[in-house]
Amino acid sequence: MEAEYAKRETPIILIVDDISVNVAILENMLTHEGYETMSALNVQEALDLIRQTKPSLILSDLSMPEVDGLEFCKMLKRDPATRDIPFIFITVLNTSMEKEEAFKAGAVDYIPKPFDNVEVLMRVSNHLNGYRMRQEMANYNRMMHHLVEDQEKQIESSQANTLMALAKIMKRRNDDMGRHQDHVSYNCGILAQGLQFLPAYEDVITDQFVEAIGIAARLHDIGRFMMSDKEEEKEPLTRHDMEYAKTCSEEGAEILKELCGDQAGGYFLSMAVNIAKCHHAYWDGSGYPALAGDEIPLEARIVALANDFDNLVSETLVTGTGSVEECVGQIDGKGGTLYDPDVVNVFNKIWRQMRTN
Repeated sequence: MEAEYAKRETPIILIVDDISVNVAILENMLTHEGYETMSALNVQEALDLIRQTKPSLILSDLSMPEVDGLEFCKMLKRDPATRDIPFIFITVLNTSMEKEEAFKAGAVDYIPKPFDNVEVLMRVSNHLNGYRMRQEMANYNRMMHHLVEDQEKQIESSQANTLMALAKIMKRRNDDMGRHQDHVSYNCGILAQGLQFLPAYEDVITDQFVEAIGIAARLHDIGRFMMSDKEEEKEPLTRHDMEYAKTCSEEGAEILKELCGDQAGGYFLSMAVNIAKCHHAYWDGSGYPALAGDEIPLEARIVALANDFDNLVSETLVTGTGSVEECVGQIDGKGGTLYDPDVVNVFNKIWRQMRTN
């Protein structure tokens, strides 16, 4: 409706008064000045008119049968669709208490009876100009908000494409790493969706979060990918080796920041950096970096479990020394120490939906 007002050249003024003579006088003043008018003899008629056409300003008598002007004003101010319309009382306000009640109800002004032509037109013009300026500012703010949203979407799309391209490069260089990427990515999405059903996370884990972690999780080991062959051949090459964890985390995070340059503040990249930097952190604070509990970004806590679970299952299937169920038991036994207990609880319920081969 604000957009409709912005396009209209002639403001529409609604006049509400149970005395038809008063309506006629005001209509004559306003139409002579070039304004368009609508009129009603009671509040119900006025409400019907407002539903059809939103006025730019309302002139209403205070004393009317059934529903008076004071209650009419309060009704409009309670409705988001009409609360911004300037409301001016036309009445004989003899006491300061009556004026106070009118302004408390939401009126912006009052016009005393009998009407003075100059005074009516001046007050109407002033409040229409103020309303028009507020509407223009609101439209401008909405336009800027949409521009910012569009820019953010473009950045997110660009970041997602960049991260997927990096993940493909890693996958082509190392087939085993590619399989691990696919599993961790898929399993993180499943875990995130499971956490959405917990009240503590329903406002935190959005659809955007689920989409982003599915992409960003593929880059969790980019630090390892960037290591030299000699560094990668060192034993033990596991997340339990603190020096390896430190090197992998720091190099991975820095590489992602450098590659994405000016896009460093975007949602997808921020999540990828958090994951690369913190997926070796432990819930109890003994990992790297030395963060504990909720200090560790949620996305990194999810990836930590998904990453270790896939590594455990892969080793078990290759060596034939155990079962997937035993791997699940190992993860469960470390809830509250290595892993976020909430993530472990969800994992225990949905691990059969996760990829294990």
